[in-house]
Amino acid sequence: MEHLLALLEELSTCPGPPGGEEPVSQIIHRYLKPFCEIRRDGLGSLIAEKKGTSNRPRIMLTAHMDEVGFMVQSITVQGYLRLQALGGWAAGQLPGQRLHIHGSRGPVEGIIGAVPPHFKKGEQGELKIEELLVDVGASSPEEAVFNTKLLANKAWDDRAGCAVLVAAMEELGRHPNTVVAVATVQEEVGSRGAVTAVECAKPHVAVVLEGPPADDLPGIAKDSPQGALGKGCQVRLYDPSTIIHRRFWEWVTGLARRRGIAHQIAVRQSGATDARAIQLAQGGIPTVVLGVPVRHAHSHTSLIHLDDVQATLALARAILEMLDEKQLEKLLPE
Repeated sequence: MEHLLALLEELSTCPGPPGGEEPVSQIIHRYLKPFCEIRRDGLGSLIAEKKGTSNRPRIMLTAHMDEVGFMVQSITVQGYLRLQALGGWAAGQLPGQRLHIHGSRGPVEGIIGAVPPHFKKGEQGELKIEELLVDVGASSPEEAVFNTKLLANKAWDDRAGCAVLVAAMEELGRHPNTVVAVATVQEEVGSRGAVTAVECAKPHVAVVLEGPPADDLPGIAKDSPQGALGKGCQVRLYDPSTIIHRRFWEWVTGLARRRGIAHQIAVRQSGATDARAIQLAQGGIPTVVLGVPVRHAHSHTSLIHLDDVQATLALARAILEMLDEKQLEKLLPE
């Protein structure tokens, strides 16, 4: 447990926007080097191979290293920086937030400009204080204290997935396949790293580890949440970019039920993952997406639940331990 917590803290604290993932890559390389053959593709994705008792199937276990961030677009004559977003941000969340700008002379701290209320008299559409919600990790009025299993930091999308990737490889013993752990770059700007990494990994099947946005805040889910904190690993069946391979997800959810691994099923009406690029490669690759739900995703500070991390890790390990060539044949079209 302490090792997993330390791994989560180190990965989430590390800076790594799209195109600047090298610090994250170095951490993952350090953990996987003792027992994996490691190489890089041309964009910088890390590919770590661990052979088991069989060469087939080749399982691509993947998570993306980049977090939403910014690039400096220009500097005004007054010395202010203009930004280019790297990934999806809600602009209304940004005023007053601190940034670390990593330039050639080292990091510089900056603050995104916030116009004081004194200069906003009469403006329409301003968010009201009474409309704001404060998240203290409680699930009921009786539990209105911070839940000790909730972890707060930046970049859980997708450093939670990166931590599961590393831990799954560390804990993996005898396995009837070859596992190729891939930490991709530039997912937040269009899954560019996955496009090149999958051609180097050459998998038969793929497991994508994600940090999807939780939908358990008031007013988000139309009915019951499909990505609630503390309810287990999210298994995604659909998003606008990907229809998940049916035989694969049915086998994975059945495996979760047999192992008693907490999980929740999600049919997402927005968003995308590296699965979009992976499943279309090499004539089609059966792909499944497992996720640690992230509350307040794509903001400066977000929350995950330790139970969800452990459930996702348990399900990823179960897949790696059980997916042999015989099971692969059952997944493929007849």
